[in-house]
Amino acid sequence: MELKAKLKEFICSTLGVEADVLEYDTALFGDSPIGLDSVDSLEIISYVDGEYGVDMTGVGKEHFQSIDTIAAYIEANK
Repeated sequence: MELKAKLKEFICSTLGVEADVLEYDTALFGDSPIGLDSVDSLEIISYVDGEYGVDMTGVGKEHFQSIDTIAAYIEANK
């Protein structure tokens, strides 16, 4: 399965986001319709580290803006 599709599946199944409102460029945090919080970001960090061996601890917010930005960070750092 493609990286972005796997990230979307994880976010929907684990963090309870509805798949029909989540696109690869949808903002994940803040005032977006998705509205994830810091606890959710820890879940994403744990998933990325376990699944791809990429440590995102302490990574800047710009890498967590969307599935696109998370995928780009993984690709650049694996």
